[in-house]
Amino acid sequence: MRKKVPSKSHFDLMKFLKENPDPLGVEASGGLKEYTMEEVSKHNSPPSIWTVYNGIVYDITMYLDYHPGGVDILKSVYGKDMTELYNKYHSYIKIDNFIGKFKIGYIKKEKSKFAPSGV
Repeated sequence: MRKKVPSKSHFDLMKFLKENPDPLGVEASGGLKEYTMEEVSKHNSPPSIWTVYNGIVYDITMYLDYHPGGVDILKSVYGKDMTELYNKYHSYIKIDNFIGKFKIGYIKKEKSKFAPSGV
């Protein structure tokens, strides 16, 4: 069983998000954007940590101090897709309740090389 690591509480997070409805300025800068996994992979250390869940890109930099398991447990998802890991440990928790306000965009859909051209 994982040891709980001291961090800011979920209540602190809820208070922060209530006071900061657009904490990353996403809406102020034109809304959600499209990113590639290559772009996401470049944000793998402070001061900019991004991750992906089900094709949605999150900047979790501000969230790190609120994660009940501490920062170290999250390092494996810095700049990567965390979908499988999240579903393994937190499938019963709606992700938007925790990091929804840190959503910055979507993974750009790759065009299939098998798609017919000129159609």
